[in-house]
Amino acid sequence: MNQQIKLHERIDGPAVVSAVNIRGIKSYREAICFGWEHRKIKNMTQATLAEMTGMRPSHLNEFLAKGDVDEKGRLRRDMPAKYIPAFERAVGNSFASQWLAMQSQLTILEAMIADQKA
Repeated sequence: MNQQIKLHERIDGPAVVSAVNIRGIKSYREAICFGWEHRKIKNMTQATLAEMTGMRPSHLNEFLAKGDVDEKGRLRRDMPAKYIPAFERAVGNSFASQWLAMQSQLTILEAMIADQKA
């Protein structure tokens, strides 16, 4: 992703990024890595992130590693979806949720309409 990333702060949750930036992300792993790279607290360590989210530090290291395979050619594990809310609160942005929503082509307005009909 070559273009400048601009986060739009929110009062009630993690910052959001423009759809143009999200479209440049190719995978869930990449969305997680971008979320980490663009964290609000730049000097936050992975150990602190693990404490804030309840993830195991050894797993977190794998979730944040770039590339789908490790140096031995084994597939890396992706961060489980149950950690997304805590991860996004900790890093201060919603790259992962926005990427997942874009994959399903669900807009915020469509989600609100569906909620109203339910």
